[in-house]
Amino acid sequence: MSGPPNPPRPAPLIKTRKIERRVVLAVLVTAVIPLVAALLMARAMVARVSATAFQPEFGAHLDRALGVYADLAKTIKQGMRYEADAIAMRPELSRVAKAGEGERVAAELAREFAAHPSLVSLKIEDASGALLGKHERERPVDPAAERTLLVRRPLGEASEDEGPFLVATFAAPNARFAEMESAQEFVQAYHQIERHHREEYVDRTYTRAFGLLFGLLILLAALAGIVVARPVTRRIAELAAATRPVAAGDLTVRVAVTGDDEVGDLGRAFNRMLEELDESRARVEFLRRMSEWQKMARHLAHEIKNPLTPIQLAVQECHRRYAGDDPDYRRIVQTTLEVVEEEVGTLRRLVGEFSSFARLPRADLAPVDLGSFLREQRDHFSARTEGGRTFDEEALLSKVDLRFDVPEGSMPAVLDREMLHRVLTNVVQNAAQALRDARKRAGKSEGSWGRVVVAARAVGGSYVVDVDDDGPGISAEVRDVLFDPYVTTKRDGTGLGLTIVKKIVVDHGGTIEATTSPLGGARFRIRLPRADSAEARAAVERSLAADEEEARSS
Repeated sequence: MSGPPNPPRPAPLIKTRKIERRVVLAVLVTAVIPLVAALLMARAMVARVSATAFQPEFGAHLDRALGVYADLAKTIKQGMRYEADAIAMRPELSRVAKAGEGERVAAELAREFAAHPSLVSLKIEDASGALLGKHERERPVDPAAERTLLVRRPLGEASEDEGPFLVATFAAPNARFAEMESAQEFVQAYHQIERHHREEYVDRTYTRAFGLLFGLLILLAALAGIVVARPVTRRIAELAAATRPVAAGDLTVRVAVTGDDEVGDLGRAFNRMLEELDESRARVEFLRRMSEWQKMARHLAHEIKNPLTPIQLAVQECHRRYAGDDPDYRRIVQTTLEVVEEEVGTLRRLVGEFSSFARLPRADLAPVDLGSFLREQRDHFSARTEGGRTFDEEALLSKVDLRFDVPEGSMPAVLDREMLHRVLTNVVQNAAQALRDARKRAGKSEGSWGRVVVAARAVGGSYVVDVDDDGPGISAEVRDVLFDPYVTTKRDGTGLGLTIVKKIVVDHGGTIEATTSPLGGARFRIRLPRADSAEARAAVERSLAADEEEARSS
């Protein structure tokens, strides 16, 4: 109970697949419900849009628009053919061509070329294909911007076999023909989708896309569920594993607390519960051992006290009755009397300590301001004399630089003022005695023995009172048994003072431990619960129950 708290000990992990699966399933269900609703809505929207987009009226309008483009192209081509026919029927051009007048043919071609802007070239050929005349425009044909049409017609009244022939090449803007071809391809694709691939191209494509998205989101939801569930289930597994050694009686196990969520709060509560159980068990064990030691002290006091008086009287009677004149023997009798009386005095003092320890009363707890109480103790210790005589404790403390560091303000607690005064006096005296003995061992008798500082502060749900000194400190091997009965490091000590101190502190629902002081010496840390804490209420209930039991037994 007085030792340092046990560090957290990792508990073996156990599998919690059921919890993990349930968490993942909950995440999946939470994700699937809106996904299914979204998928059904998307399918309905795609079907509605598809039905709207592929109505028969749309195809008819597209066909009519394509027909307009085709008629336009046909008209353009037909107009070019009409122009070629008009040129071929010119009598003058036919006459000069048949007469073989080359210059006149070229002049007539140039005249016709000027009358028809869409011409690219005009040629006159005979039946064998020989060129009789030719006229071309200066700018060559641009295939990217123009579409050409070649028309071959017999001149005048010539037959199809005799000639001569007119070869006219016309050019029209390519944009109209490109638009017509593009519209034709679009209409063909539309009709193909409408007739054969509407369900496969639209419905199945979008269904597959949504299905792929659905599966991907399900996978992501499962991964997210695992990521979320795995830390929680791992910490729950640690808690579950920690309960096994606790059920076997091991209260030193602790779980590592991580996170700021409910599981983390559960882990902190679990560790706090084990600490309280460990302290409660240590308190019960200490009180049980104290009860046994008190019974033994009562028995020892009775057994030692009874023969002391007869022994002392017998030695005194021997000393008184000796009437001889042997100086050596008289010296032996005198020395024996002095030794017996000194040792009987020591035994009587020891019997007094035993009796005081055996009759140690229980703490009568009442609401008290701990801060005011400590300030009163500061004033008490600062007074060196009272009523013209020097108190032993004040004579001891007169060589010590004793300081109190108590915060202003209220520190409500439940205390027994007289018994807590005894605790503080005993601990401060122990510190002063340790400083005195250290000075004596060092061969220094002058000046101050050292410093003793009493400091109080509030920490969480309790108050901490530290008594520090700059003496030699307490060795580690003694520190573990320091509060056991009859353990002392002083030559003239009974080993009951610190045991009584711990008993009183435990009755107050607190703890006391011995550690190393920042001043270099020993530190006695007393932890007392606040007035409104569960520990304080439990201490008051134990005190009342003990009083009732004592009243019934008497």
